[in-house]
Amino acid sequence: MSKHNEHSSYREKLIEHLFIGELLKLSWLEHDCDLEVAKPEVDNAGYDVILESQKIVRHVQLKASHHSSSTANQKVHIKLGEKSSGCVIWILFDEESLELGPFLFFGNDAGEPLLGLEQLNVAKHSKANSEGVKAERPNIRVVNKGQFERIETISELYDKLFSSVVIRAEPVLENISRENTEFKKLHRIKLWASRPHQHNHHIIRAFLDTAGDRYSVLYLEFKEHAEKEFGLGHFDGHLNSMMTDAGNSHGKVFYREGDRVSVWPEAMAEIERYFL
Repeated sequence: MSKHNEHSSYREKLIEHLFIGELLKLSWLEHDCDLEVAKPEVDNAGYDVILESQKIVRHVQLKASHHSSSTANQKVHIKLGEKSSGCVIWILFDEESLELGPFLFFGNDAGEPLLGLEQLNVAKHSKANSEGVKAERPNIRVVNKGQFERIETISELYDKLFSSVVIRAEPVLENISRENTEFKKLHRIKLWASRPHQHNHHIIRAFLDTAGDRYSVLYLEFKEHAEKEFGLGHFDGHLNSMMTDAGNSHGKVFYREGDRVSVWPEAMAEIERYFL
């Protein structure tokens, strides 16, 4: 019997603590230490942990498998769909080092409920009754591995959990306020430069590729290059979150004038320092 089977409960708790530790570390480094973590006293609604950041509350069911595991699906309680931004995070990890990642995510955008659980296949008990029949578990649904979204890094997962993709910036420069010239989140550009798998890194790289020696690009060319070269989904949401310092946004880097996207001079100074 392998160590993973013999001490499965121990490993389950260990992976959970390592995972929460990684989220807290990221909150410390990049998100103003605002992440709160809570555990349910009674587990009857299908979630293992409650995470809150920037007024977004996530009820999370945690699953874990090492990379060589043959597990093809996970079982989810339908009550998870009734909880605030319910989701399932399937943590993949190295069998020897216990290094975490990538991560599989089943859920909706930040602030949105988990929908459609009732339509999934009903799970059955693993053991048959005296008649050889495996009874159904009416409150449990089966989610296949292919229905999860693969997320490579803990930083991208944090964004998925807590970043809204509906932040809007003014489309015309004359309507963009310059009253706040502090650019409070520009320090993040240095961090993004060191994280080549992060969406923000991809956005800036796509801008630099498209812009050449200019400080503005055509929006459609910018978007097409980001999606084709970096496989970036939800381009508009990520871009909009880099056009303001408000709320849970990533920080004011870009602005939009008609069909062109430009970089604020203050942000370009940081980009040239760390990306070029």
